[in-house]
Amino acid sequence: MSAELLVNVTPFETRIARVENGQAEEIYIERERERGLRGNIYSGRVQRVLPGIQAAFVDIGLPRAGFLYAGDVAVPKDHVNNDGAEPDVDAEEMEENTHAEVSEPSRRRIPDISSLLSENQQLTVQVSKDPISSKGPRLTSLVSLAGRYLVYLPNFDHVGIAHRIETPEERERLLEIGRSLKPEKGGLIIRTVAEGHLLSEMEQDINFLLRLWNDIENRLQHAAAGSLIHKELNLYLRVMRDFVDDEVEKIHVDSRDAYERMMSFAKRFMPDVVKHLYYYPGERPIFDVYGVEEEINRALKRRVELKSGGHIVIDQTEALIAIDVNSGSFTASRTMEETGFKTNLEAVHEIVHQLRLRNLGGIIVVDFIDMQEEENKRRLLEVLEEALARDHTKTHIIHLSELGLVEMTRKRTRESLERTLMQECPHCDATGHIRSQITICHQMFREVVAEARAYPCDKLMVVAHPDIIELLLGEESDSISGLEHFLKKEIMLKSEDKLEPEHYEIVLL
Repeated sequence: MSAELLVNVTPFETRIARVENGQAEEIYIERERERGLRGNIYSGRVQRVLPGIQAAFVDIGLPRAGFLYAGDVAVPKDHVNNDGAEPDVDAEEMEENTHAEVSEPSRRRIPDISSLLSENQQLTVQVSKDPISSKGPRLTSLVSLAGRYLVYLPNFDHVGIAHRIETPEERERLLEIGRSLKPEKGGLIIRTVAEGHLLSEMEQDINFLLRLWNDIENRLQHAAAGSLIHKELNLYLRVMRDFVDDEVEKIHVDSRDAYERMMSFAKRFMPDVVKHLYYYPGERPIFDVYGVEEEINRALKRRVELKSGGHIVIDQTEALIAIDVNSGSFTASRTMEETGFKTNLEAVHEIVHQLRLRNLGGIIVVDFIDMQEEENKRRLLEVLEEALARDHTKTHIIHLSELGLVEMTRKRTRESLERTLMQECPHCDATGHIRSQITICHQMFREVVAEARAYPCDKLMVVAHPDIIELLLGEESDSISGLEHFLKKEIMLKSEDKLEPEHYEIVLL
C-alpha cells in the first residue's frame, strides 16, 4: 500500500493529511496559538531554593520563573537512595507530546533540596507542565527525548518498557532489543507503539535521538542562563519523525520555508527521508487538489452515505462512540439477510476509514444490521479485523452480540477531529436538537398569559422570527384568536429576522 503525506502550512495553523491509495485517512492539526512550552529544554538559573516546600524557582527567560520540585531533580550518584541502589524508572507514554514524563516511584528518600541545588546555579531543565493562570511552568531536570518507538533518558542507566505492553513474550523480546540498543551513556524506555516492530526500525530511532542529544549538549556548552536550548518540534517535524514509514513514498509541502526546514532536519537527523520530500508550488490549495478538504467536511457530519444507498450514523458522546448501520434505499439483494450482509460489509470499510479520519478513540459500539446466519457473522468480523489491520492506532474487538452489536476499543492518541474543529452549539447546548416551532409557540402563549395577568395593559405585541410569525398567522391562528378571547386583549404580531427562531419578545402596550 502506498501513502503520501500532505503538509499544509500557514502562519496560524499547520495541517497534515496522510493519504493512502488516493484517500485521506488521517488528519493532524496544530494551531500556532495553542502550542505550549511542554517539552522545551532550557539552560536555567536557580533563583531561590525553598527547603520548606522542597522546591526551587528557576529562571528560564520567561516572565514567570519555573517551579522545580526536589523529586524532579536529577540526583547525583552519591545521593541515589542514600544506599547506592538504583531507582526504578518508569515512563508514561506520551502519544502526542514528544517527550515522556519520568517518575521514580521506588525511591525511598528524596534528598533535601538544599543539598541538590544552590542559588545562581546553572542547570538544564525541561518543561513538564505548561504555565497555568498565575503559576509558572513546572520543570524537571530529568530530561527525556522521545522518538517514535523509544524514549532516551540521558540521566539514567536503565532500560524500561511501557506498562501497556502486556504480552510476556513481547515484553521480553522488546526488552532484549532495548538492552542491545542502549547507549553507553543514558537509558531507554520502550514505548507502546514499539509493539510488533523490528530491531532495524528501533535502530533508526535511537540513532536519531543520540544525534539530537549531541546537538543539545553542544548548544548547552555555550548557552547563557535563561536561554532556550531546544524547542519542542512543531507538528510537521513531529509527523515526519513519527509517521514516515516504508509505506510513505512522498511528502508534499506547500510552504517553501517549511520545506526547507524539513529538508534541513531530515539531512541532519533522518537522511533516508530526504528523497521523499517535495515542494508543492501549485496555486490550488494542496488539500483541494487531493480532495482532503471535502473529506474533512464530510467527517464533521453525523451521517455518512454509502455507495449502495445505505448509510452510517456516528455519534460521539462522553462515554462512548455509537455507530449505527442502516440499509437505507439499498434493495438490490433478493433477501433481507443478503441485503444486511452486503450493507454491513460495505459499512465496515467506511467505519474504519471514519475512525481514522476523525481520530475516534475509547469505547466504540457498532450496531450492524441484524444477520441470522453464523457464517455471515463470522465473515463480517474477519473483514472488520482485516480493515483494522491498516490502522496504526491499536484497536481491540470484543465480540459480536446476538443483537448485531460489535464492541471494540481504540486507543485515544489525541483530540478527535470534531472536538478540534467544532464547538458546542449555543442554541441546542450540544444536544444536536432544538425545540420545535410548535413548542416555541406554546411556550410563548404561556408567557403571554403570565405577562397579561402580572401587568396592566390594553394590548400585547409578540416580536419573533419570521418563521414563527408565519406559523402564528397560519396553523396557530386559531390559538391566537382563542388566547385573545381568553385574555380579552388584542395580540399584535411583528416579524424580526434578526432574532433566532427560539428567541422572541413580548411587549406590553
